[in-house]
Amino acid sequence: MAMTLINRVANQAGNTHRGTAMVKGHQILLGIGAATVMAVIGGCTGSVPQNQAPGNGSGATGNSAPTGSGGSPGAVGGVPGHGGTVGVGTGGTTIVGGSGAAGPAACTASASLAPARIWRITDEQYVNVVAQVFGVRVPPEVTEADTQPADYTNFSEAPKLTVQASVANAYQLAAHNAALGAVTANLAVFLPCGQVAPTDACVERFIRNRVARAFARPVTDAEVTDLLALYHAGLVDNVATGIRLIIEATLQSPSFLYRTEIGASGAGGGSGLTSGSVTLTATEVADAVSFSLLDSVPDDSLWQKALDGSLLNPGVLASEVDRLLASPAVQTNLGNKAGFWLGVEKLRSIVPKNTTLFPEFTAELKQNLYDSAKMFVGDLLTHGNLSDLLTSRRMYVNANLAKVYGIPGVTGTSLVPMDVQLPERSAGILTQPAVLAAWSHPDRGDVVHRGLFIYNALVCGSTVPAPPANAATVAATFPKDATERELANLRATNAAGCGACHALFDPLGLATERYDPIGRYNMVDAANKVIDSSTVITRLGPDLDGPVADLPDLVAKLKSGKRVSECAARNLAVFVLGRSVVDDHSCALQQVKDRFAATGTFTDYYRAMLTSPGFGTRDVGP
Repeated sequence: MAMTLINRVANQAGNTHRGTAMVKGHQILLGIGAATVMAVIGGCTGSVPQNQAPGNGSGATGNSAPTGSGGSPGAVGGVPGHGGTVGVGTGGTTIVGGSGAAGPAACTASASLAPARIWRITDEQYVNVVAQVFGVRVPPEVTEADTQPADYTNFSEAPKLTVQASVANAYQLAAHNAALGAVTANLAVFLPCGQVAPTDACVERFIRNRVARAFARPVTDAEVTDLLALYHAGLVDNVATGIRLIIEATLQSPSFLYRTEIGASGAGGGSGLTSGSVTLTATEVADAVSFSLLDSVPDDSLWQKALDGSLLNPGVLASEVDRLLASPAVQTNLGNKAGFWLGVEKLRSIVPKNTTLFPEFTAELKQNLYDSAKMFVGDLLTHGNLSDLLTSRRMYVNANLAKVYGIPGVTGTSLVPMDVQLPERSAGILTQPAVLAAWSHPDRGDVVHRGLFIYNALVCGSTVPAPPANAATVAATFPKDATERELANLRATNAAGCGACHALFDPLGLATERYDPIGRYNMVDAANKVIDSSTVITRLGPDLDGPVADLPDLVAKLKSGKRVSECAARNLAVFVLGRSVVDDHSCALQQVKDRFAATGTFTDYYRAMLTSPGFGTRDVGP
């Protein structure tokens, strides 16, 4: 699992020098420590590699290849070998890796859960940290518009992405606006020792407190000196301007925009280490835990335990992890992240339904469905287990949803939890109407993408190649009025063009045929014929292969072994580790998977991951 260390670069498109920030014409060195800089900075000019990919990633933008006649949605867990996205992209190739049918292979000796790396924070994380440290909330799209809301993206190992001039300028503007808002609203908070004529000692306390929190590490004496100099340059105008310049510089500093996981010696740079592993510092562990759970820097308790070094004690770390996992903010964040894995976020970007056929699918219903599914997933992650994922009858329902989906005894506009006593709502995430509606065409169901959702999110099947070049041509020969089952049969008989790939996931989608495009259950079709939801699974392994009568029968197969446990652990790892673990067969990861399989609870999964000895180390090597 040893991987090449990312080159650390902070030359922002010609606007700054390495390790510097630009504020209103003032240039100030804001390096991350000489030893670290020398160990990991790679030179560049003109643009900045966002991250050099040292291995499997989960950080690039979504796959964008057209789907042809039956293309795959974006990969769950990312693309092996480089950055990827999680969950629900609408185009591109699904690459998941490893069917798992015969069980996991013997683990390899690596004791680390990730490579040594330095990676850029996301826009969401930028907003969260600024709000936490400086008390102001900036607009959510700091550097770029979110054109793929159904895809989860981070920047941990994304190749070929650069910080171009436009991004550097966006950071500069965001820093200016955030700093202006912060001093306007909170100057008295920042300088309680006297905001009219504060001493340098008072301003230094602000730097060693707020700036250090933004950097998620103590600031150096040299950084304090530099920032005080910048403060005095602004003091020509007034105190507020001086503090504003400090904040602007902080928010453009590489030490803020980039997270480090390189250990005290700079991933071996100081010791000559070229392979093996490094131990993260206490502040790096705190940062990694906090970003995994909250997408922000450590809170007061975690920060203090990092500063005094006690966080490196396994018992203290476990206590802090348990405290955070019990936090409503963490529970909400983990539920939101799992929504990318479980298809909930896909509903936000679907093509509108045919309102002539489905007049019930109003904007209000869509919002109700989205909120209902988010609440289900949040409850699942906080209080549920793997069995609930596939068998829960829980739905969050109001009168609007109850009317459309035939659920009796519900009144009011608020979504309330209830265990729906209808057989068609007894398969957990697979019978949540929001998920079924998300993976549907505007006028009919969608065998392909429903099948791919199950294949990616719950089965983690083997790699699905890109559609063949003639896929669109072949699809054009199919009858326009063919049903989803008829189309699946046509693909199956076209072995040269479609059948080989679609045989992997179409059968999974056929088990959902009794659910219409808005997720309602129907035993019969418009012609009063019984809808056939039977299928025959092939090529997925002995635990799944064979005839399936309907969705409950498929669920029974999915529950029979460790397949779903392994797949869930793999998908959730993206959010914790910031990278794909498709090709990770390390013993450190396998121990986490084994504990998850044994207990089945999602909180145990996060606890096992964050308290694993492998979480506190990073691999270094060629």
